[in-house]
Amino acid sequence: MYDYGNGAVNGVTREIFLNEAPLQDDRLNVSTNSSNSYGMQGYTDISFIEDLKLTLNVSIYNTENRDNDASNPYYGFDKTRGGQVGVSHYRTFAFNTQQLLNYSKAFGKHTVSALLGHEFTRNTSTTLTGRKNNIFAFKMNTELAGALSLVSTNSYKNFYNIEGFFFRGQYDYDNKLFASASFRRDGSSRFHPSHRWGNFWSFGGAWILTKEKWFKPTWMDMLKLKASFGQQGNDAIGDFYYSDFYNLSAVNGEGSLAFSNKGKRDITWETNTNMNLGFEFELFKQRLTGSVEYYQRKTTDMLLWFSVPPSLGYDGYYDNVGDMMNRGVELNLDADLIRTKAFTWAMNFNITHNHNNISYLPEQNKTLEKEGHAGYANSSRYVGEGLPINTWYIKKYAGVNEQGLGTWYYTDATTGDMKTTTDYSSADYYLGGSPHPDVYGGFGTSLRAYGFDLNVNFIYSLGGKAYDSGYEGMMRNPEPSIAPQAYHKDLLNAWSAENTNTTVPRFQYGDLNTSAFSDRFLVDASTLTFKSITLGYTFPAQLVKKLQLSSLRLFISCDNVAYWGKRKGFDPRTSLDGSVYDNSYSPMRTASAGISVKF
Repeated sequence: MYDYGNGAVNGVTREIFLNEAPLQDDRLNVSTNSSNSYGMQGYTDISFIEDLKLTLNVSIYNTENRDNDASNPYYGFDKTRGGQVGVSHYRTFAFNTQQLLNYSKAFGKHTVSALLGHEFTRNTSTTLTGRKNNIFAFKMNTELAGALSLVSTNSYKNFYNIEGFFFRGQYDYDNKLFASASFRRDGSSRFHPSHRWGNFWSFGGAWILTKEKWFKPTWMDMLKLKASFGQQGNDAIGDFYYSDFYNLSAVNGEGSLAFSNKGKRDITWETNTNMNLGFEFELFKQRLTGSVEYYQRKTTDMLLWFSVPPSLGYDGYYDNVGDMMNRGVELNLDADLIRTKAFTWAMNFNITHNHNNISYLPEQNKTLEKEGHAGYANSSRYVGEGLPINTWYIKKYAGVNEQGLGTWYYTDATTGDMKTTTDYSSADYYLGGSPHPDVYGGFGTSLRAYGFDLNVNFIYSLGGKAYDSGYEGMMRNPEPSIAPQAYHKDLLNAWSAENTNTTVPRFQYGDLNTSAFSDRFLVDASTLTFKSITLGYTFPAQLVKKLQLSSLRLFISCDNVAYWGKRKGFDPRTSLDGSVYDNSYSPMRTASAGISVKF
């Protein structure tokens, strides 16, 4: 018999996961999913004159999923309900159409082209769900029709429309001077009709200096200067946040509306203004190639959640909270260290440094000031002028006291000095650092010799702070509401009368604050990833020709080979904002082998 922790088997009752036995549930319970999808695309080209063409595009995509789950009526949590069955159906439908008028003309060394277009996209999603208890014949029927007691039914439909008008012009002189400009006007259904439309533009150019007669250094094969400046819009906040949300429910048989979410009527497009300056080069007969680029990205009318005191009846709303700036430099290098007829050895390297900070917040969004930065708190993050986005807002751990109790910092309101307390609720929140890396990039190498080829690639990220929730959970003390669990070996270094030189609090039953949320569990988010390795062999051309083939290659490869981080099991790559949980899967390691044949 499987033990459901309710005392029925051996008289022992579990404190958590009561009435659950996953192995038995996996054998008895039902969980199925079926899906289907289709897509259609079509286009028409209409040529009016030699250099003018109208293109009409249309595409339709439809995806449907049907889920059915049923818990058995014999054992466990749903035994008292006679089992429970649920059915859900989801459907998404996307329609897109484009009308593109293209003009292109070459005369002498000059080439000009222009594009005038219109695009419309409509996404529709529908959901239908239902649940019932008291399954009549579990082995025979696990649909809604096979159960007796209605629990809930629901359905809803959601729309998202976006429409745009755009223009792009391009110019090329002798394949060495390039210029482009564009303008587009977009409207999104995610904003109120009064604030639905936004205007965005861009222009750029490039100059290949090495195609000029007066610039012919013998050691330089190619040098291209490039620059661009432009804007893009972002509406990725979900639908209808310009309006208040209400839930409909029945009270005494009558319909009742309950407020659920605050809307902001005047939210509009977030605008990203980008500037890029850089150059590309090829040196020493293309033995060394690469690029250097400086970029600046200013985000205005940044769309973020703005938290307010719960006493207002809601916890916040989406708003254009302020401006943000990103500045950085990117370097890419590819080098052939050895290049002969029989043997080549090449290496590649790239690195990016990005500096991020919130450059402006309106006065109404400055509800706090922390360490000289005015802004507002958003749960465990602080949105403040001069600080990186998603800066940690967290209590500071101060180690253990002479009794082995954990302590945290607070600021004395009278003197302004930082002091320590064993009362976690009395501790203050402070800025805990940025989750963003200082630099990131990748490097690799490739070897080719006598038909064999080997390619190895790594990626890296240096700096930033991430919260290790898995480690926090394994460093907690036994608690009345928590059953025995996995513990980390670092608990062996917990404070005791014989071990006072430690930062780990004493191991004591019922001490709820031992692993409280604090910067004790903020750790360096630097990682090194062994991304991929591939080994191959290409058979000689003469042998392949005898087999009536044009090429034949064998290979073995492995992706996501390994990674190294601050702590075993801690993988900050699974999060973009530094919140790392132990239930997040790392990128899967895959190994493969194959044969490539060309006739």
